Amino acid sequence: MPEQTIPDWLAADIARRADERMTAAAEVYGALTERERALVRDAAVMGYVQGTLHPRGEKHPKDSWVTALVVQECLALPDLYPAMNADRPA
Repeated sequence: MPEQTIPDWLAADIARRADERMTAAAEVYGALTERERALVRDAAVMGYVQGTLHPRGEKHPKDSWVTALVVQECLALPDLYPAMNADRPA
């Protein structure tokens, strides 16, 4: 089977669009407050963790269930997710 390569013009376009997405994300993230950035980070990390634990082939649960699970897990681990726990009484 012959090796297929991406044409240079397409590779350049893919790289340009990836740079544009990264720049846009950095601008939005940079405009957030410190607490908002911490919440985004906590949600992203927890989403990744929960995604890697999800059994292959199983249906994905609804957003409301996932949100509730992530909040519960963040509250259960206050040292790892301080942004979610910042306003909670000790």
